[in-house]
Amino acid sequence: MNLTDIYNNIQEVKVEDPELTAQIKEFAELSDEIDQITARLKLLEKRYKGLEEVIRPVLDELDETKDKALEVENILVTIKRKGYERTSFAYKEALDWVKERINPAMRKIVDDSIEATAKTSRIASTIGVQKIEEQSVLDRIVNTLKGYWSKITQRLSAANNKLSRDIDALKAKV
Repeated sequence: MNLTDIYNNIQEVKVEDPELTAQIKEFAELSDEIDQITARLKLLEKRYKGLEEVIRPVLDELDETKDKALEVENILVTIKRKGYERTSFAYKEALDWVKERINPAMRKIVDDSIEATAKTSRIASTIGVQKIEEQSVLDRIVNTLKGYWSKITQRLSAANNKLSRDIDALKAKV
């Protein structure tokens, strides 16, 4: 088995089209930038939530006194939209509960209503992007070779053990 065969076993496709290559490079750069921005955003959101826990009670008190905003230098902090409680109903669970308590004819109607209101949505696949260096490909080839070498040595060791047992049995007979 030569290096070409091993590289082909890695199951990667070499892109030859220059336009597609350019698009993949741009895609990888954008992916890296999004990852960096997402990490930064998580840190900022953590700091923001900590400060919000301090400021929100003050804003809630303002609302009770009919004041509208907090002002500090050139910063104005207001409540954009008041919070409220919203009740939602788990219709499927309710219908399943009802279905256990009714006769078979009514169960059919409930099953039909559940089926008629079912909605299916498609979740798009995600694409992973990683930049690889030439060394990374070589590392994978080396790891593949190590795997083959390990299998060969295991088989040779097993054959050697069997041969040793056979020789010992033959010596015992002689």
